[in-house]
Amino acid sequence: MRHNRLFEKKIHKDKYDSFIFDRGRRREVYLVGGYLRDLIRGIDSHDRDYIVRGNVLSFVRTIRKRTGGTIIEFKFKDTVRLALKTGHTLDFSHLEGTLEENLSQRDFTMNALAWSPGKGVIDLYNGINDIQRRVVRSISEKNLTDDPLRMLRAYRFSAEIDGTIDPATRRIIKQNHMMIHFSSDERITLEMFNLLNAKQSSTHLKMALADQLLNTILPFKFNQLSYSLKALVTFEKTILHLLPSYIKVLLYETFAQNLSYKGLLCLHILLGDCFEGNSLYNVTISRKILNRLEVVNKGIKELKRMKKFNYDKIFRIFKNSGEASIDILIVTNRLPLLKEFRRFQKIWRNGLLSAEEVMNIAGVSPGAELGKILVSLKKAKFEGILRSRKEAVSFIKQVGY
Repeated sequence: MRHNRLFEKKIHKDKYDSFIFDRGRRREVYLVGGYLRDLIRGIDSHDRDYIVRGNVLSFVRTIRKRTGGTIIEFKFKDTVRLALKTGHTLDFSHLEGTLEENLSQRDFTMNALAWSPGKGVIDLYNGINDIQRRVVRSISEKNLTDDPLRMLRAYRFSAEIDGTIDPATRRIIKQNHMMIHFSSDERITLEMFNLLNAKQSSTHLKMALADQLLNTILPFKFNQLSYSLKALVTFEKTILHLLPSYIKVLLYETFAQNLSYKGLLCLHILLGDCFEGNSLYNVTISRKILNRLEVVNKGIKELKRMKKFNYDKIFRIFKNSGEASIDILIVTNRLPLLKEFRRFQKIWRNGLLSAEEVMNIAGVSPGAELGKILVSLKKAKFEGILRSRKEAVSFIKQVGY
């Protein structure tokens, strides 16, 4: 089998896999799940999942003697993780019952693959074909409803592989969408953020809305979310590609809670005017993200009230919003103003006069009055009123500070 040769070549060349199978040659050890899925897709993952017959912890301790790293026990999942300094994570779970029983309890066919040196590829549910066709297909309705978070995970996986969800699986989700409330807010948040991080999240969020899952998770009406998703489509298909390179390089860096900057921008658009600092029920947002959402919402409202370009109002928005000004301009598709914000940043960092010089000229001490003068100088420079130190000195004397 072609995939057997692929796995043998990749796994035997990998120092961790080859060592683990060598140490486990006298017991049942299998590579399972996402690592194999990613190999078929041509992706080298740093995260591996193994299932092991017997005492998992003692086996991991044996592995650690060679690889080093930190052992973490997840007792509720009967899983032991070996976190390596290289960034690799190796998860080992106890194999109870048969391998077939273990695979039958997994979420989707693409994650129900297993491999061992002795048995080769085990693909009981035609998962390899689904991976190649980029289709997310549930193994059974029971597997989804036993852990309802898997319903949301279906859209996250379809976004990651740029694929689709099997129609029968979508029917199961639509029939059982209210069961998502049985999942913890933390797990729902992680899946939502992973979905927003995907390059084309809008397509898959639209499916989740059509299947009544998205508006079950977020406390907004169907029409509100539908309107926001139209804006999100425009953002991902058009605006995202028009961003300057200095912003593009930041898109997939983590902002907070495993949410990338791209994901944060998508969250702004998805929530839109619906979000006014209210609870999102099933989504738990950190204070850092919440603060950003509030600043951006306020800035967007001020920008919308500005009928014509006005340096005074633009300066105020930039001053009050700080780095979040970039979010405001992207979300509202005011990309030409990004150059103005960069100019604002330079002026804000480097005024025409230092604080010490202003104190000497105006005869003021450190405090609110000094701050007011410094802001006035920067605002005047931003508006083009002041261009030199000499003009700044005259400005202070004329205003009468």
